[in-house]
This record gives sequence, structure tokens and C-alpha cells, in this order.
Amino acid sequence: MDIELSRTTTLADGVKRFRIKTADKERIYIGYFLESFEGMCNYTTPNKNKPYLQVDVVPNYSDQFEEILKFLIDWKL
Repeated sequence: MDIELSRTTTLADGVKRFRIKTADKERIYIGYFLESFEGMCNYTTPNKNKPYLQVDVVPNYSDQFEEILKFLIDWKL
């Protein structure tokens, strides 16, 4: 997919926040994938005019989410 990890931060409550740069054409697809991981993360587009998704991942799933994200980045869709 045409996505890249832009930044990762850890919030005070242990939630990991990922800022993911996406191509406009890919944003809808990655949204569908993230929706399927209900309870693992939530996401938003902080600024509709910029190509970024903000994904917050609960501490129990951060390692799994990072594996999934790596797969999505490497996936030639």
C-alpha cells in the first residue's frame, strides 16, 4: 500500500499514537482494515486536507499493530 509511518508517540496513559501518511486513493482501504481491528485501535483524520491518519492503539495491542502496519506498508496492493 502507498502508506508510511510518519511518527509514533506514547501518550500519558500508555496508548501509542501513530501518524500514518497515506495517498488519497489508499485512505479508504486502510480505514476498512483498521475498522476490522475493533477494540485494538481507533483512528481519525485530524485534518481532512492533509494526507495523514492518526491511529491510537491500546497498550495491549501495540506490538501486534506494529506487525500489521509493517505488513500493510510492504504490501504491494
